[in-house]
Amino acid sequence: MQTMDQEKIRDRAYQLWDRAGQPEGREQEFWYDAERELAEEDTVDTSQEASKLDLPPVVPGRLS
Repeated sequence: MQTMDQEKIRDRAYQLWDRAGQPEGREQEFWYDAERELAEEDTVDTSQEASKLDLPPVVPGRLS
């Protein structure tokens, strides 16, 4: 597995910490949550090709 960019993790952890009201003593919790979120984002294929729907071909004629 590739090492995630530490700056991205730090920024996301700060966002999570700030949203939670900036509690003291929970730095590791927010760091791990940020790592997990970013890892999940990396595994999702958001490319244009992946976003195309695989629809059946349109066939002229009646449906009923």
